[in-house]
Amino acid sequence: MPNNADVIIVGGGVIGTACAYFLSRRGAQVLVLERNHLGAGASGAPAAIINIGGTGGPMAPLRPLSIESYNLILEVEKDFEHPLEVIRGGALYVAMDAQGVEEIRPDYAEACEMGFDCSWLDGADIRRMEPLLGPQVAAGFYNPACYHVNPFRLYTGYMNTAVRRGAQIAYGVKVTDVKVQNDRIVQVRADQGEYQADYVIIAGGAFTPRILSSLDLEIPIVPARGQVIITEPCPAMTEHLLFLVDHLYIKQTASGNFYLGSHTELVGFENRITLEKLTTYARVFAKAVPLVARLRALRVFAGFRPICADNLPIIGPIPGCSRLIVASGHGRTGIRYSASTGKAVSELILDGKTEHPLEAFRVDRFINPVQK
Repeated sequence: MPNNADVIIVGGGVIGTACAYFLSRRGAQVLVLERNHLGAGASGAPAAIINIGGTGGPMAPLRPLSIESYNLILEVEKDFEHPLEVIRGGALYVAMDAQGVEEIRPDYAEACEMGFDCSWLDGADIRRMEPLLGPQVAAGFYNPACYHVNPFRLYTGYMNTAVRRGAQIAYGVKVTDVKVQNDRIVQVRADQGEYQADYVIIAGGAFTPRILSSLDLEIPIVPARGQVIITEPCPAMTEHLLFLVDHLYIKQTASGNFYLGSHTELVGFENRITLEKLTTYARVFAKAVPLVARLRALRVFAGFRPICADNLPIIGPIPGCSRLIVASGHGRTGIRYSASTGKAVSELILDGKTEHPLEAFRVDRFINPVQK
């Protein structure tokens, strides 16, 4: 394995592999350094929901990336050896009581403002549209602009296609530091040795602050635990994504298993499963979708979503070194924004500019103006 490349990417999750894909597509020599295996972090535990809504207010800067990624993921699938198992049933946003109805009304209004052909449904109508829903469902709305994929197929597709174009990946390499001087990369240090590159992309998810800890730079990304239940497989019963309040959602995968997830818990890097949390939201799911109560859980696990302080990702170079780029902090939406992030990073490196503005995602937005 070489110790130099045009671009070194630290992290083999969906963001790092997407960067590798888009850079290699344009001929860049890429080396990915991964401390464990592909998808070892947040990318190994997502629902892999791709939608366009939910980017209003302070999140508005994400809207162009959301729309672009929604279309790009379907486009890049044509390059991949294996299909992404795309399920395009749209999404049902479900309310169980009057309070829940009021909570989802703003989401409905925003989706309508964006021009989606959404439908508000009372309890009887939403149950007719989705027979799996229980009798206690009060109301909801349908948004057709939503699909979901197999996340493992997505990040392995990105990486395998990049490898076919000449990219390389080294596993078991823990990057400990990146040395920069005079707007250039001096050295990438790892427990397996030292590496050289013209550009370095840090796509380390929740570990990004640790990787760049030697730099005098605030990177407020913290791990947010999400606990997931995977049920035994069933015959195909629904193509809808079902969203409940409090960040709970359920989908049936192409293999027939139901994916149940998941609140966000700020507990540091504690990855243990807690019976109290799983029991709490399993009861909510069983009430909304009674079938769930009759299924066995095959697997429960947790993943760390890299949450940024203002809930926007960090995409861009660090102050003082345009060749060291951070691409992290996507929270629960790394899969959703993977294609647009990878494309934007490739444009930064190869063109010096991006199609969509990235000012809102600058690394130095957290620095006190007096310190700048």
